[in-house]
Amino acid sequence: MGTVTRYRAALAAAVLLFLALGWLLIKPAAPSYPPYVSFSPQPAGLKAIATLLGEKRNGVKEWRQPWRFLPPGSGQALIVVEPRQVTDSEREDILRWVESGNDLIVFERNPSGWEEAHLSASAAGEAGDEAKERPIHGPSAGQGRTGLVHAYMRLDNTPDLEPLLSDDLGIIAGRTKVGAGTVTLFLVPEWLTNEQVMNHSHFELIWPHLQGDWSVTWLDEYHHGYRQQPGILAVYPGWLVAALAQLGVVLLLWLWRKGKRFGPVYTLREWTVRRGDETLLAVASWYERRRLALDALKIREAYLRQMMQERWGLHTRASSHEIAAAARARWSEAEAAALIGLLERIEAAKAAGRCSLKQLVADSRMLDDMTERLEKE
Repeated sequence: MGTVTRYRAALAAAVLLFLALGWLLIKPAAPSYPPYVSFSPQPAGLKAIATLLGEKRNGVKEWRQPWRFLPPGSGQALIVVEPRQVTDSEREDILRWVESGNDLIVFERNPSGWEEAHLSASAAGEAGDEAKERPIHGPSAGQGRTGLVHAYMRLDNTPDLEPLLSDDLGIIAGRTKVGAGTVTLFLVPEWLTNEQVMNHSHFELIWPHLQGDWSVTWLDEYHHGYRQQPGILAVYPGWLVAALAQLGVVLLLWLWRKGKRFGPVYTLREWTVRRGDETLLAVASWYERRRLALDALKIREAYLRQMMQERWGLHTRASSHEIAAAARARWSEAEAAALIGLLERIEAAKAAGRCSLKQLVADSRMLDDMTERLEKE
């Protein structure tokens, strides 16, 4: 017993030593984020400015779907920081959204593709002048503001452009009207990062332009790789989804009115025992004793004619020629001939006033086949 105890203690000590060494040698690494992600605490992230936006105003949310799924309406804003792989069709979608009365704020160092919004940029100065602290001027910039401007691109001063921020080389931020909304373009996305937002006058220069009377402010993360696929109904237009939903409600009400019930159907035992076998045997015995084979055949013929009335629209007293024409139009020639022959034999038996038991059995089987054939139509 002492040996077993020592083995167990040694095993427990080995396991603890293995866990301790694993914890010391393989420490869990901090998550890595792409640059300009709103929830990234890394130096190139935007968590500081995004957290402040969420504290100062309600309705600050991330957007992780294609731009064409942005909520309709007006009074919204979308902030896009250095988006990756923006297609021309996506720009068309976002500009249509802006035209309806929303605002788009883009931070992009080397912008391209925004010509439809009357925004374009061209090179100014030398590449060696990129990372230089420069005085920044603007209508809301105040006095003595400076910023570290990495981009050597500057916005083209077009008649539709409203300059917001400028330095000695040109315009670094501007706004244009697109329909009932606006598009604002900043060439200094690094000013928003956790590393740079509090340096120089970056925060004081950017913050006033992030304040607007918006019902919701969207932070685009779709073009940083964080994507949420829309639901299956998102690919259909809203009017079609609403129409199908209403149709489904109408269908449920119709089924309820008809008394449809879903689930197993339980047949009462007395219907399968007494009302089933005993009743059928009693009726068959009564017909046999009374020699009512012709009457039974007439009943079967009447049911067949009723089925032809329901399926083919023929009168229950239709002639053989009418039945033959309808049968040849729907069935093969052999099936139509068999049906006509059956009806002729029944008419002959009714004319003779008698029917043998053998004929009843044979014609009943054929009547079963014809009735089953009609029920499947």
